[in-house]
Amino acid sequence: MDDPELHGNVTHAEQDDPDATVLADSDATQLAGTAAQDDAASVTLDVAQDETPTIVVPHAVSAGQEGPDGIDAMDDPYAPINDADFTRVTPYAPVAIDSPVTADGKHRSRVRPLAVIIVAVALLAAAAFVVKYTYENEYWGGKTVPDVVGKSETEARSTLSPLGFNITVNEALSDDNVGKVISMDPAAGTRTGEDLSVTITVAVARTVPSVVGQSLEDARGALLNEGAENITLAYQNSNQPEGTVLSVSPDEGQKFVSTDQITLTLAQPFKVPDVTGVSLSDAESAIKAAGLTYSVSYTAKTGEENVVLSTSPDAGTEVSEGSTVTLYVPTPKLTDAYHVAEYFNIKPADLDAYLAKQGYSVSSTGSFSNGDAYAVYTNGSATVTITDSPESSDAAGAGAGTNALAAGKPVGGVRLQAAASAVSSGASISVSGLSAVMDACGITNLVSSCTSDTAQTSRSIDKAGLSFICGYGEQDGYVWTVLIGSPNGSTAHVVVTIAPKSHYDGIDLSKYGNDLASYVALTSYYGK
Repeated sequence: MDDPELHGNVTHAEQDDPDATVLADSDATQLAGTAAQDDAASVTLDVAQDETPTIVVPHAVSAGQEGPDGIDAMDDPYAPINDADFTRVTPYAPVAIDSPVTADGKHRSRVRPLAVIIVAVALLAAAAFVVKYTYENEYWGGKTVPDVVGKSETEARSTLSPLGFNITVNEALSDDNVGKVISMDPAAGTRTGEDLSVTITVAVARTVPSVVGQSLEDARGALLNEGAENITLAYQNSNQPEGTVLSVSPDEGQKFVSTDQITLTLAQPFKVPDVTGVSLSDAESAIKAAGLTYSVSYTAKTGEENVVLSTSPDAGTEVSEGSTVTLYVPTPKLTDAYHVAEYFNIKPADLDAYLAKQGYSVSSTGSFSNGDAYAVYTNGSATVTITDSPESSDAAGAGAGTNALAAGKPVGGVRLQAAASAVSSGASISVSGLSAVMDACGITNLVSSCTSDTAQTSRSIDKAGLSFICGYGEQDGYVWTVLIGSPNGSTAHVVVTIAPKSHYDGIDLSKYGNDLASYVALTSYYGK
C-alpha cells in the first residue's frame, strides 16, 4: 500500500479500491458508528498540517470476549467519529529499526583506549614539566630571598633591587658590624610568594646623645636608650640649677660602644673641692676650675714638699663664686744654696727667708721694669744674684728699693759665683770637673761645651793667660750653664747660671759661632 496523501484531519486512508468509503465532508472528524461504538476497535490517523501522522492504537478487547472484525465491527461505517475514543488510546513506544547498511572494518573509525591514555598521560607530563620549570625559574610563585647579611646597605640594595624586591631598611644600634646588614625578614632562602617585600636591618654606631642642659634623670635615660652601660657622675660648681648636666664626656655626637665610660658632669652649688694630698700645682688648677681663687700659705707642719696639707675653708664647704681658698703646704726647703734650679719652685719671700737662714745678706736690691726682682746675696764665700741677665750679672735698668724677693717680686734668672772648692771638691778645669759641679748643683742634660782654646768669637779678645771650660744644657724649660775658670793662674772659681729658655731667644749668638757656651764664657770674663 502506498503512503496516503494527507490533508487536514484524515480518518481513513484512500485505498486502491475505487469503492472505498470517503468522507463527503472534508471537515468531518468522526465516522458514524453503531450504538456499540465503545466496544468497537477503531484506528484513527490524527494528522495536523505540516506534521508527521501519529498512529493511534485501538482499545484492547476485554478478556474472554471476541471482538468484531473489520468493517463488520462497525454499526455504521459512515457515522461520525467520536473524539472521546482518542482519550482511551494508549500509544506504543517508538521502535528503533536497524539500518540495513553496515560499514565494513576499513572505514569504521575506532578509537583505541590505550592510545587515549598514553596521549593524556603525555599531555599531563608536559604540563607538569612546564609548571615545574616555570616555578623553579621563578616566572611565577614569588622569588627566593638571597642572603645579604654581612653586606653593606648599598651592596644589599644592589642584590635585591634587580630581582624586584621592595626594600625597607631598619636601623639597630650595635657595637659591631656597623654599616652592615645584621638581619633580614623574610630570612635568606625563603620563597616569598607574590609579596616581594623584604626588610633589612642595618647596624649603626651608638652616639652620645644631646644631654647638656638636661636633668640627670633625662640625660641618664637618653644614654640608656642609646645602649650605654657605664655611666659615671662628676660635679662642678655652677650657677645652673643643681643637677643640671653641664657637660658629657665623650662629647655629644661622638661614637661609643656600650661598655665605654660615659661621664656626666652635673651642676652643684659652689663648694671647696677636696685637694688635700694633691700637689700644689694640681690643687691650684682644681681651685680655679671650681670657679674660686686661691692663696698659698706655708706652714711649719711636716709633710711632703709642695703637697697640700689642708685648706681653708675645709673641703665641701659651700661658698660663693670667686671666693678665695687658702692652700696650706709645708715650708719649702732647698737642698742647698747651690741648687739654683730649685729657686723657681718656691715663693720669692720664702727664698729670701731661706737664704737669710743660710747666712746670706742682701747687699743690693730693686726690680726691673718688667717687675722681676733684682737682688744680690752674699755670705763671704759665695754670691747669689737674682737678675734677668745671669750670664753677665748685669743690673742695668734695675731700680733701688726694698728687698725685692721679700716683697714677692718674681725670679727672672739666677747667677751663683763661688770658689770651685766650695762648690765641689772635684771641681776642676776639665770634663770631669764640669760633671762634678753639675752633680753638686743638681743639674743634668749637658748639650755642649767649650774650652778657652775652642771658644768661638768674632770679637777682638785677648785670651792670653785665661783657662776655662764651659758647658750648657737644658732642663725642665730652663737653660743652665757651668763655667770653671782661672784667669792668669788664679784660684779656680765656678759660675753657675740658670734662666728660662725664652731668655736666650732674643740674644744674637752670631758673634760666638752660634755657640751658647762660648757666649756665656766670654761674656762672663769680658762683658758684652
